[in-house]
Amino acid sequence: MNLLCFSVILLVACADSEAPVCCSKLGRHTTCKYYCQQLLREGTYVQQMKQVLTAAEHCPYDLDEFWQCVNISVPVMRQLEQWSGRPCCDLAMTSACKQTCQRAHSMKDIDSTHCDRNTEKSLYKCLHRHSVGNKCCHQSVRDSCSIVCHSYFLLGSTTARANRDVVYRHCKGGSLPVAKCVQNQTRSARASIPQDNIPCCQKAKTQKCQEECERVLKTSLTDDEMVEALIKTCDSPDMRDPLWQCFLFPPVTKKNETQPATAFDSARLQCCAKASSDRCRELCTHTYTKSWTKHGSEFDKSCSFIQPVSVLEAPMHNCLHDVDEPCKLGCSQLEFCTNFNFRPTEPFRSCTRSADESARKTIKIWQKGIISLPQMTIPVKDIRECEPELWKAIACAVQIKPCHSKPSPISICQEDCIYILNKCVDYTRLNSDQSVPQLCHPLPKLSDPGACTSVTRYLTESEHVSKSWEVTSPCRPNPCRSRELCLVRRRKCKHKDNCKPYICKSACLLGHVSSFLVPHGAYVRIPDQQTSTRSQQCFKACRCGHRREVGNCSPLTCLQNKNCNMGPGHIKDHGSHFVVDGSNCICNAGHLICARRTCSVDPGLTAGHYTGMPGNCPATYQPMCGGNGKTFPNACLAKCAGLQESDLQIGVCSTIDPCQDDPCGEGLRCVARRQVCITGKNCLQHECIPATDFNNCNNHIHDPVCNTHGEEFTNACLLYSHGRKLAYRGHCMTNCADSGTVCGHNGETYPSECAALADRVTMDYRGECRAFGNLTANSPKTSTCAHIKCPELRPKHCHGVTPPGACCPICAAELQALFDPRVAEFAAKEMGGGPMSVAVLLNMLSDHLMVAECDVFGYLGVDGALIILIAPVTQDPTELQVEACISEARRLEDLIRTGSPTLMSYLTLTPLLLAPMRAPRLGHVNTAAILSPASLSVLVAMTILTLIVTRTKL
Repeated sequence: MNLLCFSVILLVACADSEAPVCCSKLGRHTTCKYYCQQLLREGTYVQQMKQVLTAAEHCPYDLDEFWQCVNISVPVMRQLEQWSGRPCCDLAMTSACKQTCQRAHSMKDIDSTHCDRNTEKSLYKCLHRHSVGNKCCHQSVRDSCSIVCHSYFLLGSTTARANRDVVYRHCKGGSLPVAKCVQNQTRSARASIPQDNIPCCQKAKTQKCQEECERVLKTSLTDDEMVEALIKTCDSPDMRDPLWQCFLFPPVTKKNETQPATAFDSARLQCCAKASSDRCRELCTHTYTKSWTKHGSEFDKSCSFIQPVSVLEAPMHNCLHDVDEPCKLGCSQLEFCTNFNFRPTEPFRSCTRSADESARKTIKIWQKGIISLPQMTIPVKDIRECEPELWKAIACAVQIKPCHSKPSPISICQEDCIYILNKCVDYTRLNSDQSVPQLCHPLPKLSDPGACTSVTRYLTESEHVSKSWEVTSPCRPNPCRSRELCLVRRRKCKHKDNCKPYICKSACLLGHVSSFLVPHGAYVRIPDQQTSTRSQQCFKACRCGHRREVGNCSPLTCLQNKNCNMGPGHIKDHGSHFVVDGSNCICNAGHLICARRTCSVDPGLTAGHYTGMPGNCPATYQPMCGGNGKTFPNACLAKCAGLQESDLQIGVCSTIDPCQDDPCGEGLRCVARRQVCITGKNCLQHECIPATDFNNCNNHIHDPVCNTHGEEFTNACLLYSHGRKLAYRGHCMTNCADSGTVCGHNGETYPSECAALADRVTMDYRGECRAFGNLTANSPKTSTCAHIKCPELRPKHCHGVTPPGACCPICAAELQALFDPRVAEFAAKEMGGGPMSVAVLLNMLSDHLMVAECDVFGYLGVDGALIILIAPVTQDPTELQVEACISEARRLEDLIRTGSPTLMSYLTLTPLLLAPMRAPRLGHVNTAAILSPASLSVLVAMTILTLIVTRTKL
């Protein structure tokens, strides 16, 4: 335990520093500490108020020192001291109004010329609630009551029964007038007809109370007067008293009585299936299905990272960390940990201002010379004199949390630990049974790829400071309001004068206490614990509706946790991935899924007749269009991929007119709408729109198209209704040529480079498709690309990757993703839009990229894998931008490989199972993009040793 806890000293996970400083005052209040840790996370003032109210549900009112600390430390509380209506400013729609509001010290200071009441309805509603609530909250004599009271009114939560109960609990005793005032301000829906509440009087504890209750309800007293009369006779409101429960909260009628679609936290609940032990799986499930309050303490006690089971349960905890603090590229706006700024290609879990402030506080604590942890104390010398910059780098790394591909509760490297302790531990106060090697032994080594990052890289500022403009992340920090999801804007703006680089979308939370947001309209997959067992995982498919709630759920087919029988004595576990005959494979629910790189070969052929192609197919280019919408180099390769003769047509798919047989009928116009499907056989290549009567065009169908003048329309029907000519499908593209035929890396011919990019396909070469390249990296040189002239790669010193089947390399990162067709069919059926297409998957993945200069492209490979390319979209990409795209691809690879809820919560992405990455080599970019992880670790280790030796000599 001592060894683990010292490791965590550098993380400060065992005690005070990982959480806000207030959390260190909670002692054994484990549940309260959990919610305390959310208080200083990045967010708007309104979000902070919500976090405070949530913490109040689980933290006792009598923790005076803790609540005093919250009142001083949480940023929104400091704003309340200046003016208690200040948090409402977050709700302003215009920047001018927001600035006016933030400068105000009362409602009188709000300038109506900048804050129009018709435009700023949300702001004025909040300010009204503030005005009403202030009458109550100023009467408080206890910190916790004042904090909860302000949160209660400013959040507009006066109709939530649970929130009123929280106010009453925190405002009893000396702050009872606040509780009474809150009750008077609360208008019960049933109180509008007092006589309807007479049956509630039967629940009174005494006869006197029952009689008084019936009397006041039959009078013409106001609501406030009735409540006051009841308080005199029946005592103060108590939410445990059946009388008050009945009187204040009307029962839910059967008509409205529905079970919530989501669990306590459906995002974290997905991680429970990754538990290794039955005990931890059960505790995890109970914790996030019902409540942390009841089960969280035992879950922490039995399955936390500082317990002996931590190594076994690392996948589950890494999953939980992905939900709580997902890895995001880059850092900015840090004032203390400034050396972490301007690192656009490095992923961090908690690059926020609050984490920056926590690092500052951590250093102040360490400067006292004693670092206290449960069951042990570490004495250190004065760190202001002993390696102060290295201690600062460690404190910042602890709080900012660089991401690693290997899940571990310890992120500091063993080499750093040994160096800093040899220099700075106070041996005169160190226990006799402790030594530096023993203390540092649990930490990962630099030679273990992806396990840790040396903090010495943060002793100096980033080398990219002068290039910070090259890579941008518009959604960091989050510019959107609460319950809105920020997405990078990747298409042309219709209104250039009001063109923000991001889009704020209305969103739903995946649970009552979840912080995980999914956008409006998205289909999600959440665990169904009522039907899940140890041997099978069951899910529900739901949708984020217009009321910002997840609903309209239906059960999905359960997936059995079966192993794969590879032959006598060869069993592969469910979820394991491996290589078979040079192909990446994964065992998923008893089914072996591999990239189809081989198929049956005529056994009568001799070695001299082998072509080196899958199924010994000929290396000739005679394109065939498959029924799934994909062009194959020849019929043999199409059949090798599983298509039948009846599914094939001669030629490239883009040259075949899907409307030649007039499939739409009278009064309708057939328009080509090509797609490649990964499920089903009914992969339609056209759509039918009105021929002349365009009144039936649906503005809500989002299937963008671009006309020949570069104007974008929501769908083809609207385009033709305006008398425009279709140029290509998809968003109107920029930084590309809008004329000149090109061949895409998918083997399809497009009328222009822009048309290819709009279809999420990168250009292979100019002109019509007339060749195909090697299908695998290890296949013999059997391509037909000898006479193809490839475009020049940008940037100049890039050694690109050549995607399977293509002729020309591209300076982009490549993922070859395996997917489960059965899961794709389940998802497509629930979404009701026909077979799932490649474009649907790529569009969803694009929403998960954070770097504005990168986007997702791809196609279905001949071998059955989904080829995903993360490429720069700037006109003249720089090496740093390419490196950022590589980092984005590496992040997606990890999320897919680990089945992270970050992706798997989206029904569209659930078929993805494994996506190994290939990256281009850059001549002048840092070695992380060039070297293998093992080589990189050795290089960094050598650098650290050199640094240590140099310092020792000094």
